Amino acid sequence: MKILYVYGMSTLKDIVYNLRKLGYKVEEYPHRQENSVLNDEEIEKLKDYVRKHRITHLMSTHLIYNIAVAAYQTGIKYVSVIWDAPYLKIYTPFGKLDNCWFSIFDKLDYERFKADGIPHVLYQPLAVNKYDMLKWDVKRKLGGNYINEICFVGRLYEDNLYDDNVGKMPEKIQQYFTSIFEEAVFRWDGENRIYGKTAKEVLDYVKLVSPEFDLDNIYDIEDVRYFEVQYLIRKIANVERICTLSALAEQFDVSFYTDSKTDQVQLGNVKIMPPVEPGEASSIIYAGSKINLNISLKGIEGGTPQRIMDILGAGGFVLTNYCAETAELFEEDREIVMFKTPEELVEKARYYLTHDKEREEIAKAGRRKVLNCYTYEKKLKQLMEWVEGEA
Repeated sequence: MKILYVYGMSTLKDIVYNLRKLGYKVEEYPHRQENSVLNDEEIEKLKDYVRKHRITHLMSTHLIYNIAVAAYQTGIKYVSVIWDAPYLKIYTPFGKLDNCWFSIFDKLDYERFKADGIPHVLYQPLAVNKYDMLKWDVKRKLGGNYINEICFVGRLYEDNLYDDNVGKMPEKIQQYFTSIFEEAVFRWDGENRIYGKTAKEVLDYVKLVSPEFDLDNIYDIEDVRYFEVQYLIRKIANVERICTLSALAEQFDVSFYTDSKTDQVQLGNVKIMPPVEPGEASSIIYAGSKINLNISLKGIEGGTPQRIMDILGAGGFVLTNYCAETAELFEEDREIVMFKTPEELVEKARYYLTHDKEREEIAKAGRRKVLNCYTYEKKLKQLMEWVEGEA
């Protein structure tokens, strides 16, 4: 077996490093590929490289169209590791190619793909690079010192499509969607209150009375589903994150590391910090924060985000919105702590900021679980055995 790893938007080398540790022969393609653009010239270059170097498998994170086509036309397998959910790009002709193999971290997405006839999908939780985590050993470097009380690393989704288009909708339609937001926002009990709430007739009406509104759905899914994923979910995340961070900052010290365009008036007492690069830099922030907050996109219904894995792998304490799958992967209140309401979030933040020993024991247990169970080495071993084991 000879794998050619092709980089798209992500340049993290965790997969290549761990495949080599497992004994696989891996080459890195010298040219990055755009994730969602077909380019005949790039496809031909990839095919030439595959033939010249006798490549047996192509691999990347996320589905990259050029790679899928090049693999299909050269008769080899393409393995794609998905980090995002819900992942709509599989609902394209490229996702349905018989030579494409997908690792999916969201269990509900995985079940949908299987039901919709996607040929090769495997459910796997996300992972960390155990070798980096042990090498960095950021907890020891910090020597018990903390940088932040409560920390959130992420985005506000202030550039969401709903805000870009809401002005094109009649006022009564805006009120209709506001009612959906009011039902779904700040409720983290694991129930999805977004999907299926937009009536097809309402969306058809918006298209009719607002000709400038262009849904631009290129996927093999209904317009309503596309609208809920691309428009509503990110708007709800925008509201939840702004309100939650500002509310916490009224009582606690809250630091927010982001590349979002922030509004200090909206965020109140939140300390706005520059973005932090994934890797050792982010691990220092995670390990150096008493509480690391996770507020998942509601589109991630049955998966544990990379943020949680990275925090725990670094030895940080996680306070996250409830997710049934996360509760399966980690023992609640022993390896991770969850909340279902804003009131519970505030109550648990106050408790764990004042119970250092208990908080630190939970962080240690969470790190042990990740480094024992959810590593790239284990994940890639299972993935490649699955790819080779199926006809």
